[in-house]
Amino acid sequence: FSVGSTAASGPEMGSLVVVSVSPKKDSGGDNKKDRRRGGRGGRGGRGGRGGRGGGRGGDSAHIDIPHQIISDDDSDDLQMIKQAQDIGVGVYNPSSMYRVRILCHASSHGALLKKVKQALQSNGTDKKASEREAMTLVLQTKLHESIQARLALNLPSDSTDSYRLVNGEGDGLSGLAVDVLGGKVAVVMSSAAWVEIHKESILKTLDTVLKEHPLYSKQDGLEVVWRNTPSRLKQDGYEISDDDELESDNNECVIVTESRVQYHTYPYGSSQKTGFYCDQRDNRLDVAKLCDGKRVLDLCCYNGGFALNAMVHGGASSCIGVDSSQDAIDAAIANAELNGLDESRIQFVRDDIAQYMKDANEDAKQYDVIVLDPPKLAPSVSGLERASRKYHALNRDAMKIMDKNEGGLLLTCTCSGAMTQKDGGNFFLQTVQNAALSAGRQVTLLRKSGAAPCHTQSPASYPAGNYLTAALFYVSPESK
Repeated sequence: FSVGSTAASGPEMGSLVVVSVSPKKDSGGDNKKDRRRGGRGGRGGRGGRGGRGGGRGGDSAHIDIPHQIISDDDSDDLQMIKQAQDIGVGVYNPSSMYRVRILCHASSHGALLKKVKQALQSNGTDKKASEREAMTLVLQTKLHESIQARLALNLPSDSTDSYRLVNGEGDGLSGLAVDVLGGKVAVVMSSAAWVEIHKESILKTLDTVLKEHPLYSKQDGLEVVWRNTPSRLKQDGYEISDDDELESDNNECVIVTESRVQYHTYPYGSSQKTGFYCDQRDNRLDVAKLCDGKRVLDLCCYNGGFALNAMVHGGASSCIGVDSSQDAIDAAIANAELNGLDESRIQFVRDDIAQYMKDANEDAKQYDVIVLDPPKLAPSVSGLERASRKYHALNRDAMKIMDKNEGGLLLTCTCSGAMTQKDGGNFFLQTVQNAALSAGRQVTLLRKSGAAPCHTQSPASYPAGNYLTAALFYVSPESK
């Protein structure tokens, strides 16, 4: 229920609401109550079908749920509020499958919850001012906590200045991610309606918190860049306007350092995601240590991360990176030059990886270490069957070009949460095992890992945060 709301349909999209459980039994029928209370807020507009939408008129269907509007001057309503047990504070969205995204749990942030409730009831009739004050309290607390967690991981450090500062649900800010690049830029990635609606508060609070950061305060914080994912926002019932979708033509380069390897990034332009994938940081370094004197093949190499680490930290005898994107190949070549690598030992090729492996097998080319890190092949559970066939084929073909006499190492990855989580993670491993049978090779699992720890997780409230599997297999020699 919504305290002080005059809208007959209840809270607007993006409103901060207090989620409570009332001891009073519902009488059933139309009188069932969905216990929500909080301030009004956001730029809610008409949208969806059959109710209050959000953003700028999204196409997502409004899903009616039982609720009751609570009046400030109704004594029975106020008495019910006093008896209710608060669960937490979240942002409301009538058009989303996530009806309320909890930002503050009573069990873990009791003191903060009390302050937020007080803020929501302040400023008299100016509910938007009350909500801004409450949202700032939440953001300040969560951002400070995320900074402390990264400092505990020694991030940033002398060897790494780029990392995930805020990881959505993992840091209690569902739909909001922030990457720090080069110790100069903080790139915000918005994927939820509430993030867009409260953009002003987020930008202002993030700027303030970064200026207070013990390692960034001397440089007056970081420059903040805002980016979003229109497809995810549309799923959340929020349509991006044409003005918001305009891509920047700023091609300014920011040099980032990860494990002492340098990369060009372009956070102001239209590069993928936030401009740099830092979730594979530890996996890149770990496999590099096993590449001394080895022939390395980096499939779906993007900006060359695995290949570069294999050369810089592993002393590989040769590295070949393959990607279907010319932009990715150009970036990888530039990064190899940036790190002063011998171009006779490392090269990058534009090709479809399936075709490349087929040609390599026909030409009897062999490798000692192969990294297979394709893009997301199973966006949802419904795509698992098709994706598993693709993973099977790719891993089978990779094993066929592994050194036939000595065997070698295969680091195979999936960034599809549906694949990682099915059967407790065993589904993907079994897919690789079946691929080995098809290739006529035997595999032994040496290690299974996930995303770098700066990609924090909340297993209890959001198990889907466990999206990345990186499995290291030893592929035995070909049977004689």
